[in-house]
Amino acid sequence: MVGAEYDFDVIVIGGGAGGAAFASACASAGKSVLIVERGPRTAGDPQPRGERQTFVEKLPYDDRAIEVNESPLRLFMGGVLGGGTSVYGAAMLRPSREDFTPGRHYGTLLDRSLWEWSVGYEELEPFYDEAEELFQLASNHEDDFGPLERPKCRNNSTLLPLAPINQRLIARSREHGLRPFRLPLAIDTQRCERCSACAGFLCPNGARRSAAAVIQEIVERQRVHVMVNAEVEQLLLDCGGPRTARIEGGVRGVVIRDRRSQSSTTYRAPCYALAAGAIGSPAIALKSGLEGPQVGRNYMMHYSPLAAGVFAKPTGGDESFIKQVGFADFYFGTPDYRRKMGIVQSLPVPGPLMLRKTGMRRWPAGLVGSLRRRLLPLVGIVEDLPDPRNRVFLKESGAIALAHQFSRFDRLRGAFLAKAMRRVLRRAGAVIRLTKQFPSQEHVAHQCGTLRMGADPRSGAVDADCRMFGAPNLFVVDGSVLPTSLGVGPSLTIIANALRVARIACRDA
Repeated sequence: MVGAEYDFDVIVIGGGAGGAAFASACASAGKSVLIVERGPRTAGDPQPRGERQTFVEKLPYDDRAIEVNESPLRLFMGGVLGGGTSVYGAAMLRPSREDFTPGRHYGTLLDRSLWEWSVGYEELEPFYDEAEELFQLASNHEDDFGPLERPKCRNNSTLLPLAPINQRLIARSREHGLRPFRLPLAIDTQRCERCSACAGFLCPNGARRSAAAVIQEIVERQRVHVMVNAEVEQLLLDCGGPRTARIEGGVRGVVIRDRRSQSSTTYRAPCYALAAGAIGSPAIALKSGLEGPQVGRNYMMHYSPLAAGVFAKPTGGDESFIKQVGFADFYFGTPDYRRKMGIVQSLPVPGPLMLRKTGMRRWPAGLVGSLRRRLLPLVGIVEDLPDPRNRVFLKESGAIALAHQFSRFDRLRGAFLAKAMRRVLRRAGAVIRLTKQFPSQEHVAHQCGTLRMGADPRSGAVDADCRMFGAPNLFVVDGSVLPTSLGVGPSLTIIANALRVARIACRDA
């Protein structure tokens, strides 16, 4: 319990998936918790629903300009309480067991220290169960997810009705020997309005389960306090300063600035958790003097080729929810290229503004509308490999910067996966198949890797318990700890790992 020298038992920096799960577990263990969120509680009242407000003005997204390859950009990175889960597509998948032994598939393409994760699937498995319950996931118990691990929560009665175009996609794909499955979704079907604009937008009524909803629930029944519009200026380190703290000390406080009043306050706890994301967390560590050979390095974000089928008849994707189907058939390669890749899943149909941004700027509005009515988009998720040159760092001004390029190997696998997606769409009846290798640099979904787990400070920034090397009372519980990027979206793994680490941390706090 909190002593006279402490304000809380646990301070969690970041209100996204990992932060919410960690805080929830700590609160359930009887700890007093402070959650610090840089963004506001919501993006406005009423919350923005329009395409211009969301994708042009970027109201739900982080308001910082981050320099990406020397160009300042506003990134599509969740900027309100809930983090990325405030704008995600609600699909949550368990990876393959083989994702935790990546050396089997990549060999010399990976450093030998990365051939096996510090934590295996078996250790995480019970926490995947907890994560699926916490985010109220639903999936089809009849589906074959192989080679992915099957979800535990399988309840057909709580699934959204399958859109006709997806019924066709599944039937035609199975005729050709594929095993499509319905995406496990964290969506309350009783409240869902079946919006065509789902992923990327704020949910209008909270039907899509988010970290903000988890936080609200624990605030109502546990000793949890939430600070929004609160910027972490630095972690205060023990032993007289950053240099000695890197060797043997820990965190003795966190300086938090109220972004509205500009006043700063220091809060103290025996236990701290960084959960500000794979860009935000290493930036805070670096600002605080927590340096090391892997701090900020190895940024990953999945290489994501896009394919869209244009059908002769309307797909319904312009007016209803169609992000429902996944494929793991190409997880370990395609018939013409046998290298590890990842999943394929359907996407919502982009709005007219986003279509114009992708090259249809001069198309007549009627033609853009006609195309939207006939679209079915797919996206591939290619497990991009860690590269120390891809990194988060600080400019002399203190501003956050990001250097990132996909490798030739990532791009080659993406090209073969795009070819496989075009084949899937052709078999489903698409008369035209369009492809794009990767979204713009503004898109940073599935970011991970910048404070990765490792056996020692030479190979990682945190140990197997996700304790920061050199700061034993500081845990990292977001995607930055992932040593490799997996072949599925990382959200469920982030949540499961945060629940695992919370159990360890609660023994200390």
